[in-house]
Amino acid sequence: MKSLSLIPRHSRFISSVFAGFLGSFIFYITLRISCYTPVSTKIFSVDYRQRPECTCLRPELPYLSSHLITNEHHPSFCSRYSSQRGPHQRIISISLFGPKEAKKFEIHRTLHYLKLLIKDVNIMYSDGFILRIYHDNTINTTDTICPIECEHLNVDFCNMKNKTFIPPKIWRFIPAGDPLVDIMLSRDLDSALTKREREAVDTWLATNKSFHAMRDHPKHKFHMLGGLWGFRPSLNRHLAHFILDKIHNRDLIKHYTGRADQGFLSSHIWPFATSSLLVHDSFFCMNDFGHKTEPFPTQRPSANETNCFVGCVRTCCGHGKLPFGECPKQCRPKNHPEWIYC
Repeated sequence: MKSLSLIPRHSRFISSVFAGFLGSFIFYITLRISCYTPVSTKIFSVDYRQRPECTCLRPELPYLSSHLITNEHHPSFCSRYSSQRGPHQRIISISLFGPKEAKKFEIHRTLHYLKLLIKDVNIMYSDGFILRIYHDNTINTTDTICPIECEHLNVDFCNMKNKTFIPPKIWRFIPAGDPLVDIMLSRDLDSALTKREREAVDTWLATNKSFHAMRDHPKHKFHMLGGLWGFRPSLNRHLAHFILDKIHNRDLIKHYTGRADQGFLSSHIWPFATSSLLVHDSFFCMNDFGHKTEPFPTQRPSANETNCFVGCVRTCCGHGKLPFGECPKQCRPKNHPEWIYC
């Protein structure tokens, strides 16, 4: 009887030893497999900070989870370095392209405008805004991109050689669908960034409106101008993805080449923007664009500076250009009817 009572105890001992061994073996195998399984964090070498053509390094940036860097349908929103900046980016976006689309293209003149624009960004948007330059191969990496990116931490060049089916003027709209971007402002290369504009943008950002549009000249007769609108993707990621799909729809986007970027905005963005939109308008507040407007929060100082309007082509705000007169009384702030140059 004693021998029979020992058998269960001996069996339990052997079972516990075997279970421990089996658990250790499974843990070991799992650990070995995990060493060869890709993880979500991309470990980049230092070369992400240095383009192959450059001799300079950009500052190191935090690493990101790889699924934020690319999208299976739209694999690149700008550049490797741009993605490494992480989420919550605030973007000022422009298109820069050569003579095929811009007949008056001159590289020296273009670079002159670009340097002035970067200077404006450093003054007017020094609170964390990044200038993204969507460009073609007419912009030389060694002579232009390398020195500018290494000198200015807040500038990213985005080569569009793999997305030539998108019309160049619409390249600058791409940040609207970037999951890493919270705020995007679409602007023109040759237009100054002014205090009047920044105060209008700040007024918009103080609201819960997703879209912003500005009209500040008697010739601004459009729903949205290609270089004077903004969007907050962070407030509506579903709509941001919808916009990105529109931009990458080859059958659709091919109809908006040349100067048709504003036609694209009117047909495919404006109808969705009106439900969450702030428009600053100094001349067309009575026109039926299908949305109520507001006066600009600041006025122009005098008749001699009425040519200093938001979106003006350089050189603006100076002498030699005829002023365009008073703004309509209906477009002035209710508490400032005396702002005749509103």
